[in-house]
Amino acid sequence: MRAALPRPRGRRPLLVLASAATVLAAVAGCGVDTGGSSGGSGDGGSGSKGEQITVTAFAGPWGELFKKSFVAPFEKDTGIKVNLVYGADSAWLTKLRAAGGKNAPFDVVALTPGSLHQAVGGGLLQPLKTGDLSHWKQLDPVLTQQSTVEGASYGVPLTTGSNGLLYRTDKIKQAPRDWTDIFDKKYCGHVALPPLTYNAGLEFFSALVSQDGGKLSDPADVDKAFKKLEGLKDCVSAFPADAGSVSTVLQNGDAWIVPFWDGRAFAMAKEGQPIGFSYPASGAVGALTSYYVPEGSAHTEAAYKFLDYLSAAQYQKPFAEGTFYGAGNDTIDYSPDFKAKVKYGEAVYKTFTWVDYKTATPKLNEWQQRWNQIFK
Repeated sequence: MRAALPRPRGRRPLLVLASAATVLAAVAGCGVDTGGSSGGSGDGGSGSKGEQITVTAFAGPWGELFKKSFVAPFEKDTGIKVNLVYGADSAWLTKLRAAGGKNAPFDVVALTPGSLHQAVGGGLLQPLKTGDLSHWKQLDPVLTQQSTVEGASYGVPLTTGSNGLLYRTDKIKQAPRDWTDIFDKKYCGHVALPPLTYNAGLEFFSALVSQDGGKLSDPADVDKAFKKLEGLKDCVSAFPADAGSVSTVLQNGDAWIVPFWDGRAFAMAKEGQPIGFSYPASGAVGALTSYYVPEGSAHTEAAYKFLDYLSAAQYQKPFAEGTFYGAGNDTIDYSPDFKAKVKYGEAVYKTFTWVDYKTATPKLNEWQQRWNQIFK
């Protein structure tokens, strides 16, 4: 049993009251006709000359693969130019709010569930006309439900990841089995813990609440989860608040284990890093990215054409296999390597804990304060 190691200098969490809108989605990013249609609404460029749409994408390798998988074939087939805006959904939500549902800055926007509820509540997104989407019935019903608000469907699911335990295989010889393993004293001094204002941290906290049948909407269950977190008080060596920081603390040895996403783990392992991933026995936490059409888009028809490409199996497959995240389209036949590594599909998603953002968003500042008090 290791004694608690002193926390390295410079790694204290920032004691800030972060707005709920700053919960970022850092979904990791780093072939093949599967029987789906060629993309649905492509018109070979007829009548589309000079038309443009603006679409958001997460920055880095994720965005580059998005461009190759979806944008390139869409532009080639339709003649519609796609202007990509790289960044994160907190910034995109801020711009949508500024537009107020008029003259939207984007025609198709990526959001995670936390941002979704804020956007719908502000009247910033159009409910989808699902009958106008060629591949809607091929999309996973568990995932489309995550973008359903008061009976209306808003989002087309692109990919979903599993938040579990990412760890250094050269430091941890026996793979962790469940969430509670992160509290094992043999890892004390080597745990990385994302704050609640980062999606990965809020997802881990939701797992602690739900592991014993609790709910985020029950204050008593939330209190129990914070009590559990106190068990890590002197054992956390790093508090990474973005995907790059998670990679850094693992690579330089500051941490051996962290609650994070399967796709990121498998991508790091593919690069030759000593990284493994465990799907917790009591259930992983879902991390979903979907695409939406904002209110005030001046190019709704072209946006729907793009959503047809975004949801087609033949285009989702290379993107999913490149990011190691399960795609929204359930008809994809993945490569043997993907099948061997990634847990995906409706039966898997039904076992997920899904963050109750309707409860979490208005409570996030308060919960982050409590988290800060533990790890100050």
